[in-house]
Amino acid sequence: MGKTIREFATEFSTDIKQVQNKVTYIRRNNKQFGKLNKSGVREFSPTEIQYLKEVLNLAEKPTELSAEFSNEFYFIKVQLEEKDKQISKLQQALDQQQILTKQAQDQSQNLLLENNEIKEKLAEENSTNWFQKLFRK
Repeated sequence: MGKTIREFATEFSTDIKQVQNKVTYIRRNNKQFGKLNKSGVREFSPTEIQYLKEVLNLAEKPTELSAEFSNEFYFIKVQLEEKDKQISKLQQALDQQQILTKQAQDQSQNLLLENNEIKEKLAEENSTNWFQKLFRK
C-alpha cells in the first residue's frame, strides 16, 4: 500500500499544494505516475515516493534529531508542569497573605474605635464640674 499526497506532505513537512502541483507536472510527462485506490485517492509506490523526494529536494528526517527533539520536548514539558505547580502555590500563598492582611486591618480598625470610645468617655468625665462629681458617687 502506498502513500497519498496528503500523507507524503505531512511526513516530509511540505506544502500539500506544492506536492499536488509537482505530481500534476510529472503526470503530464508520465501518465502512469501513481495509482487510484478504491476511494479514488491517488497513492504512490515507494519508488515513486523516492522520485518525488528527489524532485522536491526533500531529505529524510534524521531519527536521532527527532529523538533529541523529543527528549528536549519532554524535559521542557516537565519544567512547565513544575512551574505551573510553583505558580499555583505562590497564588495560594498570596491569597492567604491577603486574608491575613484584611484580618489585621479589621483588628486595627476595631482597636482604633475602642480607643476613640475611651477618649470620649474620659473627655466626658473631665468636662463635668466638681459638684456633679461629688453627687454622682
